Amino acid sequence: MVCFVKISYNRSMQTITWSHPCYYCHRPITRGRPTLLFAIDSREDPSLIGVSHSTCCFTKLQYGHFQMCPPDRFFKDQVSFLTYFYSVVFSLPGGEELGRELRWSLLRILHEYPASMKKPLHVLQRFVNEHQKYGHKWLYVGDLETDYLKSLGQIQRMAREKPVEVEADFGKPYPSK
Repeated sequence: MVCFVKISYNRSMQTITWSHPCYYCHRPITRGRPTLLFAIDSREDPSLIGVSHSTCCFTKLQYGHFQMCPPDRFFKDQVSFLTYFYSVVFSLPGGEELGRELRWSLLRILHEYPASMKKPLHVLQRFVNEHQKYGHKWLYVGDLETDYLKSLGQIQRMAREKPVEVEADFGKPYPSK
């Protein structure tokens, strides 16, 4: 039994909550920190793949992971943003490649998402300050701030144009037996 969460554009809203089966072990998620899994392969359409126990997906890196922190509730616009965020960010250079700073700075948004979206330039400035403070070699050619804001705008536009009809609600604790 494989549990996929398909993007549905015209169907009713799907809510992922406690007792949803784990993508890997297929047991219901009843406690802990559920992790949303997103497609990161450029050959795949941007999609929410499923939800997993944090321990089940820990070593499986073929998907983008976003660990929920109950009592989190993400509405469809926030899930849509994350769906497109992962596909855009993982198509950018990383590691020791030229331009890696754009990917790294965008990934900083996830540290306090969704609150970090209120002041995305503050997130970028913190990234630049820490990057310089710790002596990392700067490999970005161009205007990082402009490209950062363009990327966030592109992600938000895609999320508005093709929203994901999925919410994630881990607000109430799973009912005990």
